[in-house]
Amino acid sequence: MNWRRILAILALLLFAVLLFLLLYFAFTGAAKERILGVLFCLIVIPSLIYIFLWFTGLVKEK
Repeated sequence: MNWRRILAILALLLFAVLLFLLLYFAFTGAAKERILGVLFCLIVIPSLIYIFLWFTGLVKEK
């Protein structure tokens, strides 16, 4: 397996863990700061990965 496939699998696992944590925190009545922190990670981490891949594609073209 190449490194991109391994990183993709790790990213999917991280996303699944964050979704599980969100559901767990929501059903157990955790503090809103924890729920908002997980939601923040669910939005920001994929966005940063996309921006990083987009930027590296731009740099490789030149």
